[in-house]
Amino acid sequence: KMNRPKPTRRPSHTKPSGHPPPGDFIALGAKGQSSEPKANPALLKPASTGLPPDRKREASSSLPSTSSLSSLSKRPKHSSTPSSALSRLAEVAAVDKRSISPSIKEPSVVPVEVSPAVLLDEIEAAEAEGNDDHIEGVLCGAVKQLKMNRAKPDMTLYLSLMFLAKIKPNVFATEGVIEALCSLLRRDASINFKAKGNNLVSVLACNLLMAAYEEDENWPEIFVKVYIEDSLGERIWVDSSHCKTFVDNIQTAFTTKMPPKSMLLQTETGRSGGDLSAGNSPHPSTPDEDEGQTELLIAEEKLSPEDDGQVMPRYEELAESVEEYVLDVLRDQLNRRQPMDNVSRNLLRLLTATCGYKEVRLMAMQRLEMWLQNPKLTRPAQDLLMSLFMNCNTHGSDDMEFISNLIKIRLKPKVLLSHYMLCVRSLLNAHRDNLGTTVKFVIFNELSNARNPNNMQVLHTVLQHSPEQAPKFLAMVFQDLLTNKDDYLRASRALLREIIKQTKHDTNFQSFCLGLMQERKEATYVDMEFKERFVIQVTDLLTVSMMLGITAQVKEAGIAWDKGEKKNLEALRSFQNQIAAIQRDAVWWLHSVVPTISKVAPKDYVHCLHKVLFTEQPETYYKWDNWPPESDRNFFLRLCSEVPLLEDTLIRILVIGLSRDLPLGPADAMELADHLVKRARIQLIDAVLNLCTYHHPENIQLPAGYGLYLSPSLFPAVSLLFYYAVIHHVYIAK
Repeated sequence: KMNRPKPTRRPSHTKPSGHPPPGDFIALGAKGQSSEPKANPALLKPASTGLPPDRKREASSSLPSTSSLSSLSKRPKHSSTPSSALSRLAEVAAVDKRSISPSIKEPSVVPVEVSPAVLLDEIEAAEAEGNDDHIEGVLCGAVKQLKMNRAKPDMTLYLSLMFLAKIKPNVFATEGVIEALCSLLRRDASINFKAKGNNLVSVLACNLLMAAYEEDENWPEIFVKVYIEDSLGERIWVDSSHCKTFVDNIQTAFTTKMPPKSMLLQTETGRSGGDLSAGNSPHPSTPDEDEGQTELLIAEEKLSPEDDGQVMPRYEELAESVEEYVLDVLRDQLNRRQPMDNVSRNLLRLLTATCGYKEVRLMAMQRLEMWLQNPKLTRPAQDLLMSLFMNCNTHGSDDMEFISNLIKIRLKPKVLLSHYMLCVRSLLNAHRDNLGTTVKFVIFNELSNARNPNNMQVLHTVLQHSPEQAPKFLAMVFQDLLTNKDDYLRASRALLREIIKQTKHDTNFQSFCLGLMQERKEATYVDMEFKERFVIQVTDLLTVSMMLGITAQVKEAGIAWDKGEKKNLEALRSFQNQIAAIQRDAVWWLHSVVPTISKVAPKDYVHCLHKVLFTEQPETYYKWDNWPPESDRNFFLRLCSEVPLLEDTLIRILVIGLSRDLPLGPADAMELADHLVKRARIQLIDAVLNLCTYHHPENIQLPAGYGLYLSPSLFPAVSLLFYYAVIHHVYIAK
């Protein structure tokens, strides 16, 4: 599809006077105002029959003042003197460079009213004559008739315009017709809102505009203006499902990722989407008005392009101007002196739709907690919260500040807290770096004087959302704490225990421990003053993490194992495999990473190695804060020590003993390996000897006193044990 040229809009000759006030506002000027020549608007798209461009109008005037279109002064009449091509080109160039003005112009075409029954014939005849001015006037006259009969529009006129939009959408793409149709989308204060009936006229105007501009990549700014006005007003068409595609295309100007309807708590209050809490009333239809509306509704369904229309960026060329206009409107609304209880829900809905702008997110953040606590604004405020989280997707300095402020929000009702956790998940999905930032701010807030009581619930949600990555980012925060000049080990141990307790052990301990052992290249770590202390304290946190993996189920299974019960040991086996994997990673860390961090003293290095393998003195595991408690210490230490020994762990210990750069000597490495083998396979010797016992056939009888002998086929196994004992004795003796 070819892109149509942008609409030619007349530049305003009067200075804008700020945002248009609500209701009717008619600026009066001198009656004898002089006129000046001006270029006439051309059709924005070529009609199917090739209408000639740039036909001149003899005169033009505004539509009746009851439409309350603008706060600008009266528009000057146009001279019949034809304008030159050069002046028209200069005017078009000036219009393209003009930014959005804070007001909306009055329709500038003289309406030509004809009977609805002959509307199509008039258009066809004018098109045959090439009289585009007459086409524009007839369409504006049709709009005038619709405006005068909003409550019960003429069915023939309604359907004729729909049919015309299907076969010749180009005829609606002139400046005058666009202005007239947009006047139907604006609030008409001359109509009693209690008797306005239905929103069919507004729906028709939206779909006529959508049909005219569906193939255009660049839409006029007036669409954004009427959208903002209806969003802050009664939301006659902004919330209508029949205008969804038109509205969605306008919202592309804000680059906002809107929450799906399933997540939005604020639903439509009616077909018009009016906001009852904001002082609006529903749109009741009288029995007389309901008659004959069935066909209009069916036609409306057919006209609405929501099924076939396309949504694409429409305001890339006007992005800066649109953003400036939207921000000016929102600042004006938020800076008004009014009690917070009187803030309109619709203002919050507009903020929800414009959260794609980082300035909007920061403006909303300043008042969000107050809105969430206001019972009158709770639902739209929750939708705003969801939109804020979903659009925090740049991870720049502004977004990081935004996340920091969001973490500090205190919510008490369970419903609000549940929704907040859902929003946290959306935040984690918005940008991959939000995960680490969220974990960092939550932990730092937990350690601050202004601690948020919801921190642990947020952290639990994060760990559930990203069970593999979140523990690694959590470990990085603990690393940051241990690099501090002050000693944070005691506080870190207490914090880690609290996290595991509050998150109900829903933590991947292996990922967390591996994160603690990752080498960091930041300047803080390269220039760290207490590197040896850092290594020792990371080792301590590793052992605490392994013992924290003892859940109630693991403890129960361990007690049952001590009693000789062999059933329901899945939890215990899983825990043992987890400890074995962490010990393997810890030995790798001491072998490969620790030497690059610092040249640890031999005594401290051997201490760290024995500590992660639970072969160190018991008091080294609880001397900092008396945890584990005295009643569980021996039991916890035994559970962590009686675990399988992985091959990689054993081989790496022997490799460490062979290395000349590491302080573990060969004899010490062999002794440690032997201790681990015997501890991990405490029943190995008995099992092998039992296999070597000779068992006579059961179907024969032997004389009394007949002895038992070793089976010849099992001699190799006995020999293996013998040689192992000899080699071990000789090696240790040396």
